[in-house]
Amino acid sequence: MSETVLALERCNACGEAVFPARYRCPRCGAAHWTSEPAAGGGVVEESTVVRHRVGAQGTGDVYLASVRTPAGPVVIARSDAALREGEAVALFIDDAMRVWARAG
Repeated sequence: MSETVLALERCNACGEAVFPARYRCPRCGAAHWTSEPAAGGGVVEESTVVRHRVGAQGTGDVYLASVRTPAGPVVIARSDAALREGEAVALFIDDAMRVWARAG
């Protein structure tokens, strides 16, 4: 699996950082952005596991975590195993454009 580093967008007018990218800044309404490839990791704020999904038979559990990046935005990411609150993780995007969190 090739890995792409997660990129945040920062508003040129007010400095608000967002993920995913948006047309307009939620803080000031401006539409001019600068991309920052600085969201290589973060800290888990919450995590959960999805055990039953409609139409997804035999695919196993899906682990999800809310990860606070150093720039501020919270990113929802998948993981291979359960993650603990406060745990530092690395963030990346896989070939299917899914965000993943990896402990370490």
